[in-house]
Amino acid sequence: MLQETVQKVVTCNVSFYNFKCTLSELTQPQRVVLIWVFTIIITITVVGNILTIVSILYFRQLQTRTNVLALSLALADFLVGCLIMPFSVMRTAYSCWFYGQLMCRIHTWLDYTFTTCSIFNLACISIDRYVAISDPLRYDQRVTYRILAVMLTICWGNIIPYGVSYMLKLNINGIESVVAAKSCPDNCSVFMNVPFGLANSMGAYVLPMLFIMAAYSRIYVMARNQAKRISSLGDQVRASNASDLTMQSKWNAMKRDHNATKTLGMIMVVLFIVWLPFIVVVATEPVIGYRMDSTVWDVANWFTYFNSRMNPILFASFNNSFRSAFYLIMSGKILRGSYRGTDLFNFRRLEK
Repeated sequence: MLQETVQKVVTCNVSFYNFKCTLSELTQPQRVVLIWVFTIIITITVVGNILTIVSILYFRQLQTRTNVLALSLALADFLVGCLIMPFSVMRTAYSCWFYGQLMCRIHTWLDYTFTTCSIFNLACISIDRYVAISDPLRYDQRVTYRILAVMLTICWGNIIPYGVSYMLKLNINGIESVVAAKSCPDNCSVFMNVPFGLANSMGAYVLPMLFIMAAYSRIYVMARNQAKRISSLGDQVRASNASDLTMQSKWNAMKRDHNATKTLGMIMVVLFIVWLPFIVVVATEPVIGYRMDSTVWDVANWFTYFNSRMNPILFASFNNSFRSAFYLIMSGKILRGSYRGTDLFNFRRLEK
């Protein structure tokens, strides 16, 4: 019935050679500024995540179980910056897709795969942090490399269902007439029927975020208690002989663990802020009859990309070890000597 009643509601202008797209509302100067701004954002995203990846692979102190998941997160964010954002910039600036329908489906497939992978990685990191804070003595037994392999498989396994769905156009099954009426052949607009939209919103975004919220509410309470223990132990360290290496080592380990938890907690806050608009749009668009303006889609979509840019900035801002690692890499010092075994947590203090 829907196929017969939907009328064409957009005008497809034959512009940009033989491409049929909706007319862009941007003037040429506005388009140039937009492209330059997004190019800077893409550069920050790519460089920042490369720094995170190289830091974890190079410095032994960062090669922890938690950072296996952080490495996976950085890889997903790096791929968003390299493979997704450049094409999205052109689509946003020109309201047109210049790369063909097959490439449109591949781009949509990888877009949802990599961004969802980021959320799943953060959910797995929340599990890791919960165990590290709640049961530190049995952490190595509970978070084994086998468990990490299972987590990574779950994070990256969504590439298969998304691939099948978008390549076979299951996301628009039953709403083909809506797609034809409300988009142009070369717009590469994303539509989802009601079952697909709701399943995607719940499975890929809402449920993982509710899980993260529940985990971090518990982690927050335990981290506050841990902070008090760190402060108490710090007083003991200062009052004791400076040669008491056992107590000093224990204090440093607790500080690093608390520092990692604080960093990842900030990442979670940013995650909720940047993903909330997109979740609302994806969940409500099919319900309101696909009346959402394309600009709203663009804004919500770019909010999710900003998450990939912010993660390495947060690592550098709230984690001493990553901040020292970034400094050593960007200053070129790792090219002039061996720093693999450097105590990154205390590096900047010792350097002074």
